[in-house]
Amino acid sequence: MRKFYHLLLAVFVLADAWLLAHPNLIGKFGIWFYKYDYLKTFPRALATVGLAVVAVSVLGWAARRYLPRTAALVLLGALAAGLVVILVQTVVQFSSGTYKFTGAGFKTGAILLPVLLLLITAEALIRKAPQPPEEE
Repeated sequence: MRKFYHLLLAVFVLADAWLLAHPNLIGKFGIWFYKYDYLKTFPRALATVGLAVVAVSVLGWAARRYLPRTAALVLLGALAAGLVVILVQTVVQFSSGTYKFTGAGFKTGAILLPVLLLLITAEALIRKAPQPPEEE
């Protein structure tokens, strides 16, 4: 099951990077104007998305491995709450203003990144949460 999880995560990282690296003409102008150099090409977008996913994965792993259960749950819960705020902010931002003209693919890629990070954090939370005792 873990291999499937990692394979699915890799596919989503590749898809997200591709979506972010291929905006429409207005999105390309926005990337140039706002100097989003980390999204100009597919390798740069892949490095950006990959680095974010690896950072959150390592943080979740370290919290599960080295922190007591309560501290890990608080840290991962705070991270999940922050990612929910970022997700809502991203959805609102890409639904209004000039960002809504950047193309459906670019908007999907921008929204997919916080969703991926939230799923990684939720998986770490579930793995650290106390398991209910088995009934006999």
